[in-house]
Amino acid sequence: MYEVLSKYYDSLMTDFNYPSYEAFLLDVLSDKKGKFGYDLACGSGEITLRLKKSGYDVSGGDLSGEMLQKALNKARSMRLNVPFFECDLNNFTLDKKCDFVTVVCDGFNYVSPKRIAKAFNCVYGALNTGGVFVFDVSSERKLTKVLGNNLFYEDGDDLTYFWQNSLKEGRVKMELTFFEREGDVYRRFDEVSVQYVHKTDDLLKALNEAGFKYQIYDENFKKFTEKSNRLVVVARK
Repeated sequence: MYEVLSKYYDSLMTDFNYPSYEAFLLDVLSDKKGKFGYDLACGSGEITLRLKKSGYDVSGGDLSGEMLQKALNKARSMRLNVPFFECDLNNFTLDKKCDFVTVVCDGFNYVSPKRIAKAFNCVYGALNTGGVFVFDVSSERKLTKVLGNNLFYEDGDDLTYFWQNSLKEGRVKMELTFFEREGDVYRRFDEVSVQYVHKTDDLLKALNEAGFKYQIYDENFKKFTEKSNRLVVVARK
């Protein structure tokens, strides 16, 4: 996924409140300024670069080579020296000890429930004592009631896409069809991805078993409820 989407990712993410999320992260990580951390599933590097500009020593990791290249180009244009590397949340290691790890905007929804515990254990092992782990997932409600078995589309000047979702056995198959303008014609591209439904209790159990202490919030960084669309977790070692 993201071979085509990477070109338009930032413009399609205008509904994601980056300034609000950045403010939340800077508050949570206020005692980690100047220290080293990882921003995983970093996408186009938006959060990675915001943390770097705010004085954090941070590296960004993502599975998509196209997204990593986009992030690297943005860093260069901003004259920021940020390392980016390939990282698959389904199977990864963090060799360098760190003081924080962030996984923003549903990265763990691409990880199957059976692999979540291993991922959390990996993060715990990489963190220094007192380290902070901040991540979010689309909630069970969002994937089953909002996104699952639904069709979305957007018609832009240079890109039109259709996003068909089907929910089955705890996962949402996302089939995307893009029509990209090239002069007077359009080229069609098709991409498929899968997001997994994570039950809140299962995630919290995995955090407990890894050794984390945690607090949970909703998409507005308020109290999480069964009606929330996003679960935001702040976990500490």
